[in-house]
Amino acid sequence: MILTIQDTQPLPVGEYLVRLTELTEVEGKFGTQLRFRLEVVEGKHAGRLLTAFASPSGNPASKCVRWVSALLGRHLQAGEQVDLTTLVGKLARAVVVLKTTADGREVNVVQELLPMRRPSPPPEEPEEVLL
Repeated sequence: MILTIQDTQPLPVGEYLVRLTELTEVEGKFGTQLRFRLEVVEGKHAGRLLTAFASPSGNPASKCVRWVSALLGRHLQAGEQVDLTTLVGKLARAVVVLKTTADGREVNVVQELLPMRRPSPPPEEPEEVLL
């Protein structure tokens, strides 16, 4: 058995491309929560893991619905049902901030998940003017 010591330095504040590697239901001090395990997939922090939580609410304004929508890359419709297990492996952009814990440590918090950026359309070619 091998033990790998993890880097515990928090990531710098910013936006990171992440892949959802695990989504599980857990019980916590705020009741049932969804635990999102996210892996940074590019840049010098590739491989770093982030853990974030959201209440499993179907309210369109809830963090859960916003994050599911970001992972799917589309808006969700009222009455739509989503099999959350299909989200594992999907990419999104995580907005990561720092939070100071009660014991004074700085830790990362995923403030928001955003959909992947759509590629910008190529610039329009100027029309050729004949003189």
